[in-house]
Amino acid sequence: MNDLMRKYLQGQATEQERMTLLAHLRADEQIGNWLRAEMEFSDSKMPQPVQERILRNIMGSRRPSAGRNARSYFLMAACISLFVILCGVCGILLWQNISERNTMLCADLVVSTQMGEHSQITLPDGTEVTLNALTTIRYATAMPDGKRRVQVDGEAFFHVAKDAEHPFIVTAGDVDVTCLGTSFDVRNYADEKTTAVVLAEGKVRVNTAEADLTMEPNSRVIYNRSTKALSKRSVPSSDYTCWMSGEVRYNNQTLEQIAAELSRNYNIEFVITSDELKQERFNGYLGRSSLRNILDVLCLASNMSYHVDNETMVYIYPRKKSK
Repeated sequence: MNDLMRKYLQGQATEQERMTLLAHLRADEQIGNWLRAEMEFSDSKMPQPVQERILRNIMGSRRPSAGRNARSYFLMAACISLFVILCGVCGILLWQNISERNTMLCADLVVSTQMGEHSQITLPDGTEVTLNALTTIRYATAMPDGKRRVQVDGEAFFHVAKDAEHPFIVTAGDVDVTCLGTSFDVRNYADEKTTAVVLAEGKVRVNTAEADLTMEPNSRVIYNRSTKALSKRSVPSSDYTCWMSGEVRYNNQTLEQIAAELSRNYNIEFVITSDELKQERFNGYLGRSSLRNILDVLCLASNMSYHVDNETMVYIYPRKKSK
């Protein structure tokens, strides 16, 4: 814990380490006692008026009970403040600008992946999440309405920890996915025209301002951002979740969509010189393939050729007809 805290305070902790730190601080009473003991021996330079304001923020309108002096309550407030800073769920607390409100200044936990990167994390509630490339999730640590909330930009697979009293809600643009404990995939890339949800097990409700659908396992819901329409159909869920194991499968996707996906996964830029080629559609399973293998298979299945320029750019163009 000392190492994790030191790395966090030095700005060197990874997202997974930050999550681990948060989980330990929440779950381990001994750590809370240790923090208080550390504060007992610390020499705080905090001004008295600020101490009083923090105390009011923590205690609200409650009066100190008998046997608890002001210093012990201040130590509690200081411990809670340190806890919040160490967890990374609050911004930097500037003593001279502390709010007079009875609330703590809290921010969401944010985890992001880069091009060509996958990541697996465990949220504080025990939910396991696998992030695809170029994905950001934001997890609300506070539950004022008793609901666990996550926002997704990109693609993520959720194995939601069961909690009958606290619904789990994933927001993906205009779409909300609500469940109590289940497994599903959400795809919500800004450069795509749709938001999609694929259910692997359990049951979820998908709703927008215009519609509401209930999903069963092995079904897929698509939200069209232009028409605001929801549609549902039965699918093998594994066709849409195999990306987690590095496998490649195309489900009636255009070459333009495939190129965008390859760009995210391999951190390389694509230029398709033919509008006709952009709209060609592909179906098939390629297993765990390298970029060049994927491009070679696409060439065999279509009228395209490609050229890789300095490992940073791929040009796709119509194949020349043989004489």
